[in-house]
Amino acid sequence: MSLTTFRSLSARDRALVAVAVLIDGNDGRIYLDFDAEKSEELKRAAGELCALEVDARVAFVGTVLRLALEEGE
Repeated sequence: MSLTTFRSLSARDRALVAVAVLIDGNDGRIYLDFDAEKSEELKRAAGELCALEVDARVAFVGTVLRLALEEGE
């Protein structure tokens, strides 16, 4: 599984996608519809995350959120 789209996002957008997927799994893409400029890219990235096995996805998302916070400091 490729995470190319997800990895190409800014730290803020990676965190946004990660939270949406963490909260609602596949349905997390619904939250990303509200971004007028990047909704398709964000939903594609969410799909990449959702394709991961659940245990791997949760661990990966936790790491992504921690790294995004560190980048934002």
